[in-house]
Amino acid sequence: METLYKHIGLLEKKKRIEAITVQLKERFIGLDNVIDEIMSLMMPWYLFPEAQLRPTVINLWGLTGSGKTALVQGIIELLEHRKLYTHIDMGEFESDSAAWIKNIFTDDLDFFHQKPAIICLDEFQFARTLDTNQSELGKDKLRVVWDLLDSGKINYIPRNSTYYLFRADSCIKKLDKAAKAGVVIEQGEIVAGEEIFVKLFETFYFDQYDRYNEPLDKSYFLSKDFVEGIYGLFDYDEFSKDYIRQRIKTSSLEELRIFILEGMKTRPATKELDMSQSLIFVLGNLDEAYPMSHSMNPDISADDFYQATTHISIATIKSALRKRFRSEQIARLGNNHIIYKSFKNAHFRELIERELARVGKFVHTTFGWCVDFDSSVVDIVYAEGVFPSQGTRPVFTTIKNLVESRISKIVMEIVDKNLTAGTIHWYYAEEYYLFEICDVNGKYIHSFLDVVNLKIDNLRKTTSKSTQAHTGIHEAGHAILAALTLRIIPSVVVSKTASDDGEGFCMINFPDGPMTKDTIRKDIILTLGGYAAEKLIFGEEHTSSGVQHDIENATELANRAVRKYAMGSDPIYITQPYSNNNDSFYHSEKYSQEAIRVIKECLQEAERILRKDKLLLLKMGSYLTTHSRMDEGMIADFIKRYSTEEWVRTEGFIQKDEYYTFDNTLELQIKELELPSTKYLEVEMI
Repeated sequence: METLYKHIGLLEKKKRIEAITVQLKERFIGLDNVIDEIMSLMMPWYLFPEAQLRPTVINLWGLTGSGKTALVQGIIELLEHRKLYTHIDMGEFESDSAAWIKNIFTDDLDFFHQKPAIICLDEFQFARTLDTNQSELGKDKLRVVWDLLDSGKINYIPRNSTYYLFRADSCIKKLDKAAKAGVVIEQGEIVAGEEIFVKLFETFYFDQYDRYNEPLDKSYFLSKDFVEGIYGLFDYDEFSKDYIRQRIKTSSLEELRIFILEGMKTRPATKELDMSQSLIFVLGNLDEAYPMSHSMNPDISADDFYQATTHISIATIKSALRKRFRSEQIARLGNNHIIYKSFKNAHFRELIERELARVGKFVHTTFGWCVDFDSSVVDIVYAEGVFPSQGTRPVFTTIKNLVESRISKIVMEIVDKNLTAGTIHWYYAEEYYLFEICDVNGKYIHSFLDVVNLKIDNLRKTTSKSTQAHTGIHEAGHAILAALTLRIIPSVVVSKTASDDGEGFCMINFPDGPMTKDTIRKDIILTLGGYAAEKLIFGEEHTSSGVQHDIENATELANRAVRKYAMGSDPIYITQPYSNNNDSFYHSEKYSQEAIRVIKECLQEAERILRKDKLLLLKMGSYLTTHSRMDEGMIADFIKRYSTEEWVRTEGFIQKDEYYTFDNTLELQIKELELPSTKYLEVEMI
């Protein structure tokens, strides 16, 4: 019967996890796979925590605002596990405050001893033990964290033990001096040597530093401070305070000393806190694994950003961790690494629509009016609030500023005009909100405008056609060369952004796979595309400082190709003479000239292609002068319409995962080599 009850209990727990999984997916957008993986890893812990020999550790890595902390808190809420949960911000222990971290993990979590607790170690990147030069930071105070992650068992000296042991030791020393000086007690009071006693114990207290505001006199050993101190010293509750007072009254100084020693012996020097049954979430933002996180440009496509995060693997995460932690520490984190991807365009839009629905529900519940948000409102919130590298937080702030702040104006308009409102239709156009108010039957009764002060979208508008024309030609040069050399259309080309520098950019869909001599050469060609385009259209005297970054990249690519990737005349690894690498050849002028020759040849090819397709360059540049961006479909349309290359209309373009065909090359060569031997066998048989 007992076994049957256990089976029923396990089935109920399993069903609860499944129900919570569904609820989490309804609550969190774009995290279905993450939720499935977390709940799958949690299941053994939830069913059999007592079977664990060490804690279950689940690592969540992602960009800021990706929902890591919120998801863990959602799990705690739905599990109703608040009493056995703690959230610890590791950023608080980055400095000297780490001195008290062990107290947090021991005395403060003593309630978690041998219980299925959940611990969240947030902002774990701040617990780093190696600096940027891979030198030890000496954070010994954080050793307790690694003990927790490893075995879940922590040996420590309880704070109250330390306190009372220290006070007791001090008291015994003073009692020894008092006895030698002739101090005598009877019935708990000093009957001889009171002045000596007061002088010896003048600075002493046992339980409270102010001795509960009681005077230090001949009756001190029966005072509240001394009795409470003795009571706190004993690590069990066998002795009542009345017993302690009676024991003091029947003791001499030596007997009182022995009594205190008895109390000291009840306190072990160390305790073991066993949290091996725990579930530990480790949360962090690893910039080393998410290099795109440094981009604050809101004009980068959320879909492209998402695509970049899909390439992050466990190997990437461990490599990033290696820059912050020692290898043995990384091993203690285990292999349960869950990697958050950034939000797609659709995820952000779904989030905005959900938040607008929440606002609409509030208005309906509070005032009884329905709110119908037009898609134009979704568009402007997206344009103002979506920064792909910053996750969802800017979206929530934008909805508060652009939408929630208008509710009071709508209410006052309806109240002032004494309108019997039923539905409010909410539109956006040209920096204004339009509110159309209808009655309960849907009949129009009133409308009004409200100006919208945009902080981001206005930055995308053309402020200088001349400057934007120059930027447009530059970025069009990159886009055209990428499309015509790689045969892959760029994701987007932008001539005016809302970033702090306002410069444009072109998102190249570079082939998936290894970096080869062919792709490095094409990379240099398209990297020099902006410079070549400026030079072709505006003349060499009007090339801009905007080419600096491109020139640096092209130079770096050419040098790496010659000196590191064996793509020059000699297949050797080349370093500078002052390098400590004894397994390489030293750099010489010969290899510098080879790198320069590569750059010149690539520039000539870039100029040749752009001269041949000058009309295409001008058309794209002209469009980008009056419009801030061209998406992938429009770029392809312009190239097919204006390029002189016939293949763009007949053969078309490829996807970046179709560029390399090494597997086909292998199969083809195998067939070629096998074919003659097959023919030979046929001849022999004849």
